[in-house]
Amino acid sequence: MKQERISVHLAPKMERGLLVVSDPEIRKQLQLADLRFLYSRAHWLAHEAKVMGLAIKNGTMTTAELDAKLEDMGALDLVYPELMRCE
Repeated sequence: MKQERISVHLAPKMERGLLVVSDPEIRKQLQLADLRFLYSRAHWLAHEAKVMGLAIKNGTMTTAELDAKLEDMGALDLVYPELMRCE
């Protein structure tokens, strides 16, 4: 059985923690796994946003609770600057 040598090394930009995979098929599989993860997180985020939106609309969550939830999710850094630009 022929063993293939797979080269994995750290990219020159170490501060970003990038890995370079030289085997095109393994790289493709890793990229597909990344996309599946991103897709599942997008679905989760959409679901959470819907649940929180319904809760604030129905009065089962206060605005302070919603701010705390958004802060826990790390969304405040993304949400408020974006909203402030929409003036």
